[in-house]
This record gives sequence, C-alpha cells and structure tokens, in this order.
Amino acid sequence: MMRVYGWLFLATGVVFVAAPRPLTALLGLPNGGPGLWLGLAGSLMAVISLLSFQIEEEPFLDSRWNLLLLSKAVSSLLFAAFAATEREPAFLVGAAVDSAILLHLALLRAGVSRPYRSRAACAPVQEAWFVMVQDHAARRGFWARYAVSRGLAECRAVLFDKAAGRAEAERWERPAAEVESGPATAYRLEGFSLAKGRATGPTWLLTWPEAEVGLLRFAPRLLSGAGLVRGGYEAVEGLTRVTGEARVGGLTARFADAPAGVGHLWSPRGARGWRWTRAVFPLPGGATVFELLTADAPVLGGLRAPLTAARLVHEGRAYACVGVLGSLSARSVLRDGTWSFRARLGAVVAEGECRLDESLAVEFPYASPSGPGVCRTSMTGSMRLTLTVAGAPPVGLSTPEDAIVELAALS
Repeated sequence: MMRVYGWLFLATGVVFVAAPRPLTALLGLPNGGPGLWLGLAGSLMAVISLLSFQIEEEPFLDSRWNLLLLSKAVSSLLFAAFAATEREPAFLVGAAVDSAILLHLALLRAGVSRPYRSRAACAPVQEAWFVMVQDHAARRGFWARYAVSRGLAECRAVLFDKAAGRAEAERWERPAAEVESGPATAYRLEGFSLAKGRATGPTWLLTWPEAEVGLLRFAPRLLSGAGLVRGGYEAVEGLTRVTGEARVGGLTARFADAPAGVGHLWSPRGARGWRWTRAVFPLPGGATVFELLTADAPVLGGLRAPLTAARLVHEGRAYACVGVLGSLSARSVLRDGTWSFRARLGAVVAEGECRLDESLAVEFPYASPSGPGVCRTSMTGSMRLTLTVAGAPPVGLSTPEDAIVELAALS
C-alpha cells in the first residue's frame, strides 16, 4: 500500500511542476504561472514519495513514518486555518483529503506486521522474543527468552516441573552486535535461533506447525500508529502446538502437541514495571486463550502512561480490550499477592484473579529508566476467570496450576 502512496505523491508533485498554470487557475489562486510555492510543493511531494517507497521496503523505522505523518498533520491544520482566516471553504477540501490520508497512514503504520521480523535490527530499541510451552498433564512448562538490550544480547531458559517441585534456569550473554536477523529469522546468535515454526538453543529444540490462533496485538492501534506510544507487545503466535525437547539444569521435558505461544515486545528505553498473565483452557469446542497485560507504556517526550490490554479467544472468536478507553474502563489491582482484574472485550466482560506460584517462581533482574527492577515468573500459577455476555449465563473457567503469571516491579 505504501508503494501506491509513493506513486500518488510523485504524480501529484509532477502535476505541481509540469502544469502550474491550469492548477493555479483551478484553485483560484493569483499568479497562474510557476512560482515559489509550487516549487516548494513539488519538492515536498518528492520527499514524501521517497519516504513512502522506503517505508514499503522497511516498515519499522519510526523516523520515516514520523516525517510522513508530520507532513500530513501540518498540511491538514494549515488548510483548516486558511479556510477560517481567508473565509474560503475551498480550503476545507484540502483539509479533508489530507486528514483522511493522515488517518489512513496511521492505521497502516499500526497494522504493520511482519512476524518474526526484528525491530532492533533497524531501530535503536530494546527487544525480546519468548517462547512458552506447557505440558498440563505432566505439570511442566518451558520458557525461552531471546533479547537485545543496551548493547547486550541475552538468552534465558527456564524449566518448571511442578511434580518435582523445582524450577531450573540458565542464562547466556554476548555482545548485541553478534545477533543476526533477517526477513525469515527473528533472532540468531551462535546456537540460539528463533524463526517461524522453530526455536533452538544449546539444550532445546522446539518445532510447531501453523498456529491455531495467529497474531494478537496489544498496542493501542491509533496511538501506536501516530507514534504516540513507542513500545509494544504482540503475541506472534496466540496459540500453537509444540513438539520437542528441552533440558535445563538437571531437568528434562519432552513435549508432543503441547499448547504454546510466541511473544514479541519492544521499547526504546525498557519498561519500569509490568504485570502479565496468560492461560489456556482446553474445552471441547476448542481452547480458550486469555492474556492480560498491565504496563507503563512509553509515550512521547519520555513520559509514560499506565495501560491495560487484554486479548481473549473463545469459541473460535477473538475479542480485544486495547486502547485508552478500554484501559480506562479496565480494573487491574495487585494486592497481597493476588492480581484481580476486569476488562470489557467487545461484547464479553472478563473478570477474575490470578496468583504467582511462589513455590516455583524464578527471579531475574532488569534495568529500567527509573532504576533496577526484579521480574518474577512462574508457569504454574493459578487463575480464575469468568466470561459474561449479555443475555447468556456466565462461563466460569479456572486452573489451579497452569497459568503463566509474571510480575515485575522496581527493586
């Protein structure tokens, strides 16, 4: 689509330069010949045409999007101002056209999706990918994280074994410059790699087919599209089925068609703190997947705003609570170790609570703009969830030890 805009802007610039007299006569402007404003308009069209073509090739560079959106935002405001000051309604046509283009561009930016395409490879952001797989029957879970942050490439792996009452963790690090990524590979570092359908490490190999539930986005679409929210999180694979083996420390787990997910998050400076949970409830008509995130989202000027987002897949349909209005109406409270929540996801109200499994939680430090913090994760937490739709009886779901719960706060 951005290639179409590139040709459109280029053609408009050619009209400005090649046919100045008919154009100015059509617009009712004085001095129907070539002039300074037509030359400037033509040069601007050349610039935004080039930006559009470059965005088509690499959609994750914020600077290109910001320049293009700034151009359309300023022209929309100026057209509206000219209509008011000159008492000329014709300028409102220009304001309407450029405002529509501005909105469409913001939506295109928010909708940019190239699964397993690294953002850190083309922009100075901190980025992490993680794979999480659970064997509910064996009461085991495996979690692998591939990250780039502050010049450091870091990989972590944790194996949770509820039956054994143990959790083993390992960590590896290398300079960030050694990480490779490409169109089909999100992360490659020596023996570590993550790509569509495959995750590997020194002691694990996991594969999966096409996902049952695809991409689930948690960033507010218009805010991220306008560049006001500069970080994001998405479930690249909302639900897939993993086969493979993982060994961490003295623990080993084998997975066969086990429910799993792949997540991707990025931020220019890192998060100050967050709460995140995910649970998969096997049901006869298909699994229900619920995911909830509360975090301080980075916005312009180094400011941060607390946002809560939720995603639900239930009875084959996807529901979302994403954005400012949804966040304002949501409830997310952590008190005495219990995280209670309530969110409206379209026609569904999701309400419940979850707890970290304190006996099997793994801690790791992280750096934030406000100082050092500690993140605690367990894949054997509990969750109680009630789904309510107007006119239908509530659906109650619960799991005593299959919820993934992660709590991070400044230390």
